[in-house]
Amino acid sequence: MSVGTLTLVQAAMFAALGQQTKLSRSGHSIVFVEPQYGRHDLSDDEDRAAAQARSAGLDIDSVTPEQVEAYQSWYTAMYEARRIGEARIQITAPYVMQHRNELVPANGVRLIDGWGCVVSSRAVRMEMYLDPASKNRIGELGAYCHRPDYAKITDRVKKILAKHPEFESARIQDNNHRGRK
Repeated sequence: MSVGTLTLVQAAMFAALGQQTKLSRSGHSIVFVEPQYGRHDLSDDEDRAAAQARSAGLDIDSVTPEQVEAYQSWYTAMYEARRIGEARIQITAPYVMQHRNELVPANGVRLIDGWGCVVSSRAVRMEMYLDPASKNRIGELGAYCHRPDYAKITDRVKKILAKHPEFESARIQDNNHRGRK
């Protein structure tokens, strides 16, 4: 088995949980109980990470394949649990997009996983309506306005979730500050 230095250090840190290491506050990484080289978290630099581990009393040269497998199993399960469990569907605030040769107001509908990666993203044109109480550009009553088209937004959300059913419990984050009219 050929694994990188960082993986060996992470496996050694996982094996030492509760002694020289602990879970981070978020529970998404393993950190040193006492700071090593000025930090509790593991450096991305392989040489510094190995030095941190040795400074904490971890022997990365004696890490077994079983310890590597245990760490990788934990990390895979934790990664997937956050990816699915903290996902959200974001309805963006209105913005202007180009559609063919015209600029149109729209809302974005995005499925974002728990790690912040956009899984799917689509634009929904806003609905235009005549508001007799609003003033138009020349100061008279009666102006065309735009509002989110929640029927189309809801349909887009359903289509995204049909394509990505593992995210069916994603929470909705509606960034329309003006709300529904």
